[in-house]
Amino acid sequence: MPRNDTRLGTNIPHRSDLLARELAVILDTMPDGLFTVDAAGRIELWNREMTRLTGHAARDIVGKPCTILECENCRGKDPGWVPECDLLGGEPVEQKECSVRHRDGRLIPVMKNARAIRDATGRIVGAVETLTDLSSIKRLKAEMARFEARESAEERLGRLVGKSHVMQEVYRRIRLAANSEATVLIQGETGTGKELVAEAIHNLGRRRDGPLIRINCSALPEGLLESELFGHVRGAFTGAVRDKPGRFELADGGTILLDEIGDISPLIQLKLLRVLQEHEIERVGDTRVRKVDVRVVAATHRDLRELVALERFREDLYYRLRIFVVSLPPLRARKEDIPLLVDTFIERFNRQTGKKIEGISAEVALCLMDYCWPGNVRELENAIEHAFVTCPGGRIGLFDLPVEIRMTELRRIECERRAPGPLLETRGRTAGVRPARPALTRENLLAVLRESNWNKAEAGRRLGVARTTVWRKMRQWGVPLEPPAAT
Repeated sequence: MPRNDTRLGTNIPHRSDLLARELAVILDTMPDGLFTVDAAGRIELWNREMTRLTGHAARDIVGKPCTILECENCRGKDPGWVPECDLLGGEPVEQKECSVRHRDGRLIPVMKNARAIRDATGRIVGAVETLTDLSSIKRLKAEMARFEARESAEERLGRLVGKSHVMQEVYRRIRLAANSEATVLIQGETGTGKELVAEAIHNLGRRRDGPLIRINCSALPEGLLESELFGHVRGAFTGAVRDKPGRFELADGGTILLDEIGDISPLIQLKLLRVLQEHEIERVGDTRVRKVDVRVVAATHRDLRELVALERFREDLYYRLRIFVVSLPPLRARKEDIPLLVDTFIERFNRQTGKKIEGISAEVALCLMDYCWPGNVRELENAIEHAFVTCPGGRIGLFDLPVEIRMTELRRIECERRAPGPLLETRGRTAGVRPARPALTRENLLAVLRESNWNKAEAGRRLGVARTTVWRKMRQWGVPLEPPAAT
């Protein structure tokens, strides 16, 4: 008599109890779901992993047609259907992704393998199938896709481009600024993209539906700047033939960007302080006070702290402006972003010009990475635009770049001439003028090396040249590369 194993739900003819128990253990320890069907497609055997995978217990599923699983590979769906699938026709199934229906209605993604079972005469009497659960793999792929999407998104924020560590910090601070109403001070060298930061803060904040008004404070004389910022009434000065609202009024409900804030006069500083404190303005020639609801974002390439020390910028205004600071790194501090920036500019100029520039040559890539970019991202953009003028198509070559960038010696001279230094010097010196540096002679080089304990980078800073120039001159003039031993 065949023995019935109710846990496995199968009849195992002519087997000892020991073999039956062994088979049950083997099937239940399999990591994949396994079941068998007879020639009519009724389930005969069902292991533990199939119960976990589908929610159907062996005692409930054995004897029922396999169509209960609603496998998407099956042709029939009717409960009384007799299988005519390829499997029972003798065709195996190997590594096929599909899905089966869980007891609670969910579709479970699986990897299916199956073979027909034949008797001694070769007649098909059933089939065996294994199902590997792909749910965790699918979840992992979805997570990876979301992660990659986030990584891709972090290459850009608004019109800012860069995926370097320093730019990730900039993006983080932009988001923090956008979630508040605090006054923001954007600091960075010319050409780093300060206006783009202001634009991103505005577009991510609650004032995004309001206006973003920009004004370059260094481009206008004091009288005209005052009128542009605060407006004027008719007759306030010669040529004022009608009332005119200022930029603060135009920015009501939105954001105003005060670019180059470090260049404004003491009078404008005083009036701006009142706006920040009282949220009100007076037009030029008027006595009426007007309330304004404006978020102020200021930008500068100057060191406002030094301007305060030089008594050229009001200390109280400085602290009002720097409630939250976003500092933009120079391009030389994030050179890993250059390939991404180049691709962005090429894509843009291709659209604008109708050309089909494919990219840059290896020589151009090396050249761009070797340059110090004193003009920052704006200079890189201009260099690519220059290349679009000379390059007819294909890849940008070395001779498509501006001469001061492609030629090694001119590149060195340009970097030394425009080497970054303090924006402002100590009290009593003229703002924006760097102190005189020692001439680059063998004697001066030796003296500076002694003072800096043979630190080539520090010697270069004191002499106003690149470290590579220090190394080259040391070899050229026979200066010892290491400090002489003490005697």
